[in-house]
Amino acid sequence: MSYLSNLVSTDTGIKGVVLWVSAGEFEDKEWKLGARLKVVLGSKITAEGLKNSTTVTLTDPPKVIGELPTKIEKKVIDFVAANRSILLRYWKNKISTRAMLENIIPCD
Repeated sequence: MSYLSNLVSTDTGIKGVVLWVSAGEFEDKEWKLGARLKVVLGSKITAEGLKNSTTVTLTDPPKVIGELPTKIEKKVIDFVAANRSILLRYWKNKISTRAMLENIIPCD
């Protein structure tokens, strides 16, 4: 089973983007993409926004695969770095969406 959560600016502290976080979807041997999230520019998830989304790995350090405005890229990297352990636990389907949201630390 997989879960998808949209983290908006009130969750992340990053204005102008929605982070699309998944859990449990990529634990299969056929999926070699690794732990990551999607960054969608704007205030909500849309089909067009997903089509143009940017991937950020949950590695240490996080890696942006694609392009983001410089200011947003720095904030997203800082957010992922600060929340890496909780995001990885969620990605591995070890905690619930509620637990993930309760433990997320927004950027300043």
